Amino acid sequence: MNEVKYDLEKRSKAYKSIGLRMIVAVYICYLAFKIASAEDTSMSKTMCWIIGGVFMAAAIAFIIYSRKRFLIDLDSAKIKEDHAADDETVEAEATEEDDSSESSEAESETV
Repeated sequence: MNEVKYDLEKRSKAYKSIGLRMIVAVYICYLAFKIASAEDTSMSKTMCWIIGGVFMAAAIAFIIYSRKRFLIDLDSAKIKEDHAADDETVEAEATEEDDSSESSEAESETV
C-alpha cells in the first residue's frame, strides 16, 4: 500500500550517476595507494605518504558527496501523487478566479 513510485528516467539517471561517481572514487583510492606505496621515486617516503593521504581524504569526501547527491536525486525521482491532485485543485481555483474577475471587469465597462 505504501509503495513508493519513481519516475523511471530520473531514477535511472540517479543510479547511473552514482555508478560513475563510485568508479571515480575507487580510482582516486587506487591513485592514493599507488602514490603512498611508491618504491622507485625521487620523492621522500614521507612526502609520498602525505600526498597519498590527501588523495585518500579527497576520495572519502567524494564518496560522502556522491551518497548525498544520490539520495537527493532519488528523492526527486519519487512521484508524489498527493501533491499532483492538490496542484490541479489550485489551478482550477485560480482559473475560476480569473474568469470571475474578467466578468466583473466586463460588467463595469458596460455601466
